[in-house]
Amino acid sequence: MMKSRLVWLIVVIIFGSIISQCSSANRNDAGLITKSGDLDVQETKVGDCFADVPNVTDSAVDITSLKAVPCSDPHSWQIFHKSNISFEDYSKSAVTDASSEICDVAAEALFQSLSYVKINEHRLSDLNVIQPTSDGWAKGNKVVDCLIGSDTEIYYTSILD
Repeated sequence: MMKSRLVWLIVVIIFGSIISQCSSANRNDAGLITKSGDLDVQETKVGDCFADVPNVTDSAVDITSLKAVPCSDPHSWQIFHKSNISFEDYSKSAVTDASSEICDVAAEALFQSLSYVKINEHRLSDLNVIQPTSDGWAKGNKVVDCLIGSDTEIYYTSILD
C-alpha cells in the first residue's frame, strides 16, 4: 500500500513538472521570449511582450504572472522601461505617484527616440504600470514595470526595434 502511494506521488510530481514546463514562457540566449507562456512578474524584462495585462495602476491587485509572447506574435502590451522605487516605507499613494512619474519620464524619452513609423503604429497606445503592492513591497519588490499598448489594438513588432 505504501509503495503504491509513493509511485502515485512520483507520477503526480512528474506530471505537474511537465505541465509547468509546457505552460511557461521560454527565452533564448539573448533573453528574448521565444515561446509563449506564463512568465512570473518578477522575471519580466524590458522588451517583453504580453497578450494581455490587467489595468492595475489604481488598484491593489497582486499580479503573479503574465501571458508572455514573442514580440513577433500578436500582442497587446510591451514593457518599455523598468525601475526601482527608492524610498523605504510603503504608502499606496506614494508608490502610485512615484510609479506614474517614473513611467511618464520614461515614456517621454521613448517617444523622442521613436521613428515616425513607430509613432504612427502606436498613436492609439496607452500607458500601463505594474507597481508594487503592499504585500509585494513587504517581500522586497520595489520594481515598477512601464508598459505601452492597448486593450483594443494588436501589435506584431516590438516598439523598441
